[in-house]
Amino acid sequence: MKLNIKYLDNIIEISNNTIESIEIENKQYFYRLVNDLNSISNGEIVADISLLNNDNKEINVANKIKIFIDFFNINLNSKKNINDISNYIINNFTDVDKEKLKIQYHKTLKEYKKILNSIDLPLSIDFEESIENIIKSIKIKIENKNNLLDNLLTLIDLESILQTNNLLVFINLKQYLTKEELKELCKYSIYNGINIIFIDSKIYDILIKNEKKIIIDENLDEFMLQ
Repeated sequence: MKLNIKYLDNIIEISNNTIESIEIENKQYFYRLVNDLNSISNGEIVADISLLNNDNKEINVANKIKIFIDFFNINLNSKKNINDISNYIINNFTDVDKEKLKIQYHKTLKEYKKILNSIDLPLSIDFEESIENIIKSIKIKIENKNNLLDNLLTLIDLESILQTNNLLVFINLKQYLTKEELKELCKYSIYNGINIIFIDSKIYDILIKNEKKIIIDENLDEFMLQ
């Protein structure tokens, strides 16, 4: 894939074998790029940014970019993530699994009705019986870790399993991770075939393995390292 940002000189080549980085010293340019990508992640159309497949045909980029800015409040249990996990589970249930689950549900429902019948009130159960509703009535939760790298690796796992986004974008992440942690995150992303981009508001001297870097200095001069 190719990420074409009209106000950058270089087209960003996205592949499963590399990690893309954009380091921008110019604050206005940095804000402009992050703001545009954030708008796209919220489903908006940004004329200056397009995503192309390997045949140079434009892909609908709306909702195909997920941006991460606040690393102190990573919401692994967002409504979208939980719904996507529930749908994934539903789609992977066999017919035998569904019948077993319905049988267990009926047993639970029968016991519950016994309790209702013992109460002197006109009570009834309003529940549309379907495997989807049964599964979604079970509360699923992803365990957050106290370690940032562990939570980031979980994000990669989620994307690898659910495959709901084309691109994960991390803003100023490099200031929170060591070089070794960055290497581990990049290696894990490549291993799982997940495309990620680092965007930072300062220039770092290091270039980790498999990283392709675009540097934009204060004067908007643009360089590429790889």
